[in-house]
Amino acid sequence: IEALLALSGSLGVPDREESGLIEIPAATNGRGLREVGCLPNLGPGFADAPAQGMTAAEALGSGELGALLLVEHELPAEVLAGAGTVIAFAGFLDEGLEEHADIVFPAETYAEKEGTVTHPDGRLQRVRQALGHAAEVRAGWSVLAELCERSGAGIEALTAPMVTAVLTEAVPFYAGITLEEIGGLGVRWQERDAAASLPAADLSNEALVDPPPAPRGLRVTDAPSLWRGPETEHSPSLRFLSTRARAELSVEDARLAGVANGDEIRLLAGGSACHATAVVRTGVSAGSVFLSGADLPDGEVRIEPARPTVEAVAAGEVHA
Repeated sequence: IEALLALSGSLGVPDREESGLIEIPAATNGRGLREVGCLPNLGPGFADAPAQGMTAAEALGSGELGALLLVEHELPAEVLAGAGTVIAFAGFLDEGLEEHADIVFPAETYAEKEGTVTHPDGRLQRVRQALGHAAEVRAGWSVLAELCERSGAGIEALTAPMVTAVLTEAVPFYAGITLEEIGGLGVRWQERDAAASLPAADLSNEALVDPPPAPRGLRVTDAPSLWRGPETEHSPSLRFLSTRARAELSVEDARLAGVANGDEIRLLAGGSACHATAVVRTGVSAGSVFLSGADLPDGEVRIEPARPTVEAVAAGEVHA
């Protein structure tokens, strides 16, 4: 972060209109969740949390989970077994939830939700409900609001606009934003007067350390597919859309590995491996692999054909 800020300052980015740095979040609405305080060490508006919390990984490894609230997130059954109480919002039941969950609320699909989402550039945008709730499905915010009420931390919100009002009151630099102002085009809170409530941080004057050397070998990254997910897996009418694991790689890397477009390959790293169909593309840079539909191998990756080649050698031996 220090290096990025130093680079930004050297280029004069802060003094130029409509310029800046944009983070690529690791997950959907990652920036918005951080701004409203969904972190173990920060409260709403980047304020210090009253007490240090735990990350999900720390909580799962602590063995001290009293109550666990899962919002459309899957965890292994052994983790759920270690929690005193498990409350989950889920679109589909898996074995872990069926065995260990005390309460399961049916989760909304994305088309049933109403609220806001934050673009990586800081623009708040409206999410409007497109489909009515089926059967016993309730809006997630209303269930959470009732749980807060029953636990003594009620927010007294009865409608989605009331929830937005509670949110903008809790986050200083959101002050005064309404759903009407967000409208159809969204609003960037950085361009409003309330943005002045966020104090400017003093930049370090210390010399920057040299960056680490570039990683060796292939760089493999996840490339999510629109047709892979719980909806496709659980729906017989959509299951035919599910695609097999694919690995998009460059012409150069395919040639070095001895594979062609459409070949079955293995990606190996350390002691793990995964199978995928090779998709050779000129638009992929050498050294990069985009993997969809399979778990990423951990460590330096190499590619080899899934079906071993047969080579005849002396004395009639055959080696695979």
